[in-house]
Amino acid sequence: MANSPTGDSVLMRLDRVLSTFSAADSLLSAAEISRRTGLPPATAHRLCRDMTELGWLESLPAGYMVGTRLWEMANRSAPRMKLAVRARPYLSDVHAVVGQHVQLGVVEGSEVLFVDRLSAREAPEIHGGVAGRLPLHLSATGIVLLAHASAEFRSLYRRQHAQESAASVANISEERLEQVRQQGFCAQTGVIEPGVTGVAVPIWQRGRTVIASLGVVTDDDDVARRPAPWVQMLTIAARGIQREVGGTT
Repeated sequence: MANSPTGDSVLMRLDRVLSTFSAADSLLSAAEISRRTGLPPATAHRLCRDMTELGWLESLPAGYMVGTRLWEMANRSAPRMKLAVRARPYLSDVHAVVGQHVQLGVVEGSEVLFVDRLSAREAPEIHGGVAGRLPLHLSATGIVLLAHASAEFRSLYRRQHAQESAASVANISEERLEQVRQQGFCAQTGVIEPGVTGVAVPIWQRGRTVIASLGVVTDDDDVARRPAPWVQMLTIAARGIQREVGGTT
């Protein structure tokens, strides 16, 4: 039920407060939260105080941070967090061999949500991180997910991105996505960062549905030329994750 001048419900206002925080802005004053959300200062202060009592926020002398309560609830019950926990040993195995970035992604709306990532010190700097998102076509991990989405979803996604660069449009063409499905992986270089290559494979559940994608991101030039050894390693790890979540190929 809406009970504010703007018509927003309490839940919508709570979501607006939480959405102001990011990796770059993890500590915000109540005044800044008010400015960013458009909420009256008194309302922002009251919501922040109430959310702190619930453990959703943590109060510090300089402002507020996201608390641990939501993290605890998500880790106990969210299916995607459970997937990340079960997949972590396999990500660790791949990471021990290749270093670089090893990541696990799932579809969230029209984006890939990275639910886990392991990174080596010498790995290249890349966009996003754990709990970060990217449009599906900007990463190999996302392309794999897009390729195995429904025909209706793929068609809608192409319409939504029809005004992008010719290279982006070609990357999400049905011919390109069919190639990814047939070969069982995606490898692409320089889509966001020059000289950086992403390689990813699908993770199936019950042999019918792709529930996630496992990928490596590296600036190793040899990977762009010869992705096959990396694909083989990722495929073995993906099959291990499939067994953990009850899937079969």
